[in-house]
Amino acid sequence: MSSKRIRRAVHGLAFTALMAFVATTAAWDGPLFDAHLHYNAPHVDAVSPERLGAALEAVGVEHAVIITRDHDLVETAMRAAPGVILPFLDVYRTPAQKDTWMDEADLPGWVRQRLDEGLATGAWRGIGELHLFADDRHSPVFAELVSIGHERGLPVMIHGDPAVIDRAYEIEPDAVILWAHAGTFPYPPLIADYLSRYPRLHVDLSMRSERLIADGFMPLEWQDLLIAHADRFLIGADTFSARRWAELDRHVADIREWLDQLPPDVADRIAYGNADRLFAD
Repeated sequence: MSSKRIRRAVHGLAFTALMAFVATTAAWDGPLFDAHLHYNAPHVDAVSPERLGAALEAVGVEHAVIITRDHDLVETAMRAAPGVILPFLDVYRTPAQKDTWMDEADLPGWVRQRLDEGLATGAWRGIGELHLFADDRHSPVFAELVSIGHERGLPVMIHGDPAVIDRAYEIEPDAVILWAHAGTFPYPPLIADYLSRYPRLHVDLSMRSERLIADGFMPLEWQDLLIAHADRFLIGADTFSARRWAELDRHVADIREWLDQLPPDVADRIAYGNADRLFAD
């Protein structure tokens, strides 16, 4: 082997060792404001409502958006951990309505009634998560729910295609929309385009840790996106199942791993500051 090739090999080994050392250092350890959690009856076996706040505190989550259709459960959790939980109204009155809600003409009236009634422990803080894809984006029910959220100053969380986000801003140009999971096509150039189009659009990064720590390191295109739009991203563990509640510590650890690869001020905003500002009383 030539001396040049030897030097290149040594340099490559040194770089690999350095990256391995970086990967094993402590992850980002600041407070978290989780903007995407679910809690309903099927999750109680993993964590009781009385222990929900303690479970969040154990992993460093100081505040959390909890999407729920089981209002008694979230009331119990809020009483046990005052100030920790921000309840979002899940519009799916049964799990099966995840696929049919956009065609249910009585749903907006039900949503208005539930928002008017509120909770004994406080008001609802948002609407969603709404699963909707491009073919159904012109649903009158969807249009009314976006308008209800805007009228009441409530964010609407949307799990949907880019065309659905376009439709939401056709309905209400000043709506506050939370785009769950960085959208159905989580490509940095596309996300950057949408953040530039819609100044009140925010993006939660739940379920995207595998992309954000590909091979243990954040791809440069994601680093550039998060730094350029540091005020528009939120974190979330998305506890859609009892198993994800039982593994909350692992999912939060993944989030902390990729946060640690950002400049500290950017990590602070994405981990906590943006949600704190968005949901401030």
